[in-house]
Parts: sequence; structure tokens; C-alpha cells
Amino acid sequence: MNYEETMAYLGALARFGVKPGLERTGALLDFAGQPQRRMRHVHIAGTNGKGSAAVMIEAVLRAAGYRTGLYTSPHLQRYTERIRVCGQEIPRDELAALVTSLAPAARGFADDPSIGAPTEFEVATAACFRWFASQGVEIAVVEVGLGGRYDSTNVITPEVSVITHISMDHMDKLGNSLSQIASDKAGIIKPGVPVVVGPQEPEAVSVLEAAARREGAPLTVVGRDVGFDVVSIDIKGTTVDMDLPLFGPVRATTGLVGEHQAANCATAAAALGVLAGMTTASASISPDDLRQGLASAANPGRFEVVASDPFAVVLDGAHNPDGARALASTVERVFSGMRPRVLVVACSRDKQIDEMMQALAPCFDVVVATAAAHTRSGTADPEGLATAARAVWGAEAPGPEVYVKTPAHDAVRLGLAIARQRQAAAMVVAGSLYLIGEVRDIWRS
Repeated sequence: MNYEETMAYLGALARFGVKPGLERTGALLDFAGQPQRRMRHVHIAGTNGKGSAAVMIEAVLRAAGYRTGLYTSPHLQRYTERIRVCGQEIPRDELAALVTSLAPAARGFADDPSIGAPTEFEVATAACFRWFASQGVEIAVVEVGLGGRYDSTNVITPEVSVITHISMDHMDKLGNSLSQIASDKAGIIKPGVPVVVGPQEPEAVSVLEAAARREGAPLTVVGRDVGFDVVSIDIKGTTVDMDLPLFGPVRATTGLVGEHQAANCATAAAALGVLAGMTTASASISPDDLRQGLASAANPGRFEVVASDPFAVVLDGAHNPDGARALASTVERVFSGMRPRVLVVACSRDKQIDEMMQALAPCFDVVVATAAAHTRSGTADPEGLATAARAVWGAEAPGPEVYVKTPAHDAVRLGLAIARQRQAAAMVVAGSLYLIGEVRDIWRS
């Protein structure tokens, strides 16, 4: 298969959806020769922040001289973004060759009732580990796709497990309470493997503590066992003071913006401190490596500033209420006292739209509701988004101007025109990583 045929093949596998169990991934990795065993791993789960923590950890390890792998999802614009070695995406032809090599096994497993048809993510995960092994990766930073316990990536035994902030999302698959979702995320905790947990609600901490005790896994809770303070947040990044295991007091600046990114930064740094302090890991990381890596880390589509003149344009894939609240807090901090602001927003159909708009709408003076062309679960009706935005104020109170415009490119152009006309301070495009991936080329080109 060439690259286009490979994308079509993986798209066809997507019809199998998300299926619990690790049997299919295990069978694919057996067929591939267990490539994941030829490297060490850092495994990261969480509702929000896991991608940001992953890119920070990988950047620090690379600054320390390690040959790194990074596996994240979803991608914004190219499937190859998901699989990187030392910051470089896997070439298209190499991804095609890897998936082609796995396809006969996948077809055979589909006919075996004891295994079943692998999903898109399971095939991609096997291809990823095979690529990492072929490229001599020493440490792979692996982000969970969904949940934790039954995620395809949970076939690894990492040096350290990381769980970033847990909130309500994907309730149809993970559970309808914070404790149920935390229990699923806690499934990545392995016997005796240290686990670092980002700041959490007490309900989630209780579940994670119990899971760590059961597995005999040393637990570090950021904000309790590891202290951190926000020094400053502006449009260029976030500066944090941290008191870290092994490293001691460290002040570092990351290009990722927001108070939530300060927590992610401290979580990533704490995990690196645990890793560096393990004799079995033999990871040599200095405070200078830590500062250099955190400064260089980038996570496109997460408060990504793509223009600054005559007004700021920010792309943020906040796609659930927790993410929307974090975005709202960051907008208020970075653009404090600066108005007007314009929001272009789209959401997937399975998201809590009312809660998201309650967080976002008060921060903006103009809202343009739209829809992404493609989402995994379908797109929310833009009219429903507009109604949710108006409902934040009710019939009597003044609220923002609300427009509905599709397709997404036209909605962005409308938002830009309004921002120019009103001499806005900022325009933010948010609500869905699918939306961000769709419109990002407007600025990149």
C-alpha cells in the first residue's frame, strides 16, 4: 500500500471503533516480534494535559541526549504527526510500509474468534513500536489513546507511569462518575512501577492512591508531594517555580501557556525527577536539561498563537468542560482588560456543550458557532452551540453577538473580518481538535 491507500485502510479499520481488551494489540506485537521490549517507556494517561506532559517529557529527554520516541493522538493535520523519533515525524512511505506489513496478520486475526479484528489504533500502535525499535529509540514517551486499563498502549511496562488531571469526558466508555473514570485511568499503574499524579480532585486522588497501594507502586502527587508556584503567564509561555525530587528547587519556563500548563509542567518535571533517580532507569538528566527541554516543548493546537498583529489569533483544542474552563482562565489572564474578543467554536456531538459554553461565552464579545467537517463521533449542531452561548446570559441580560456560519473555513474568515472591524484584542478558535486541524493551514500557509 502507498500512503493514500494506507490512510484508506486505517479509515476502514476505524469502523471497528474502540473495543476493550489487549488481545488484539498483543497478537499484533507478537507478529511484529515484540518491538516494544527493545526500549524503555514513560506511559501517560489523563483526561486533559497528557499530550502536553508527553511533549515536555520527550523534549527534556532529548535535551539530555537520549534517542526518543513520542507517540500521541489524535493528530491535527497529518497521521504521521502521531509517531516521532527525536522530534521528526515518521516518513509517509515508512508508515505505509509498516502498516502494509501488519495487514496480513490483522486480516488473519479478524477471522479468529479468539482474537478478533484489530482496530485502527491497535494497528497504529503496533506500527509505532516497530518503527521505534527500527530507529534505535532508547526511551519512548507513550500517550494513552483513551482511558487506560484497556487502551492499546497498555501493553508496555514503563519506567514511570504518569496520570495528568482527570475530569468528566468519554463517559459513554469510561463511566459516569469521576471515581469510575479515575479507576479506568489507574489501569496503567503497574506492580512496583513508580506513578506520578498531577493535581486532582480528592475523589480521583482516593482512587489513584488505592490503586497504587494495591500494585505496590510508589506514588507521587504533584501539589502535595511536589510543590510548584506560578511565577508568570503571558502569551509567550508560563514560568513555574518547582521543588522537585532529585533536582531540588528549579525555575523553568515552558512555551505552553496557562495555569493548567504550570501543573502539567510540574507533573512532567516530577516524573523526570523520579526517572532520573531510578538506578534501573539509568537516566542522566540535569537541571539544565530540564530547563532547556521545557523551554523547547511545543504542543500545536493548545493555546497556539498563530498570529499577533493586528490582533492575536489563538488555536486551542479545548474539547470538554474542564478544557474549556482552563482555556477561559488563560484567556482572562493573558488578555486581561483587553476587549473585544472573538470566539470561533465547534464541538463534537458527544460533548457537554452547555457546560463548555458556560465557561467560554462570558470571555468573549462575539461568538461564531460552526462545525468541523469530520469528527469521530459526529459534530454538534452549530445552532445548538449558538443557543447554548445565548443562554449563558438569559433573555434579559446583554450577551455577546452570536453568529452561525459553516463551513469552518468560512466561520474563521467571518471571525477574522469581525475582529478587524472591531479592532479586537484577540480571536480564539476552540472547541475541537478536529476544528483546529481543519483550519490551521489558514495561517501556516
